[in-house]
Amino acid sequence: MATVLAGQAPAAAQDAPTDAGMREAHAVLLGLAQDGVAPVREAGADIYYSIVDNPNAPRLVTRLEVSGAPCRARTISALQFPERWATLTIGLIDLSRVTTAIAYASVDDMIAEARPVPLASPEAEQVVLTGAGLYCSSRLSLSGRSDAADETCTDRLDLPMMDEEQKARGRQVLAIVADFCKAPAFGGK
Repeated sequence: MATVLAGQAPAAAQDAPTDAGMREAHAVLLGLAQDGVAPVREAGADIYYSIVDNPNAPRLVTRLEVSGAPCRARTISALQFPERWATLTIGLIDLSRVTTAIAYASVDDMIAEARPVPLASPEAEQVVLTGAGLYCSSRLSLSGRSDAADETCTDRLDLPMMDEEQKARGRQVLAIVADFCKAPAFGGK
């Protein structure tokens, strides 16, 4: 299966991806890389800003860094409502923990968990990646109201592949997870 995906991804995905390529893969899976908006690139990190037309709407800023192990990345996100409270979230994603990868031809099929299609199928529009502790985060309020941190781990990441751009990015991400991260879902480790 990894060979099929790798054959559809750019040749660069078969070699060790660059640090920027790994950050982009993580950003796609976390939903940060949307609508063709490029991040602000810093040495070793990408910063994503929410696009807000309404000055009273909340702002979200996310810093994405690849750790010493390229299949792991850290995120630090700050959400703030203007002149009100703020929340800080620190997260860790580990792509080598993907144990299953299931593709669906529609959102409805994905929700119903019915009629999966092969990952390499041109009909695949949604891919669900699962694995224990795939993305864990701690969130704390900076408002002073609560000292307790809200810690959560999710075992699932959804990868939309609705249009040609999303499909191309999705296939590249899947090839990285399969070939470079050697995720168990693709026969790795």
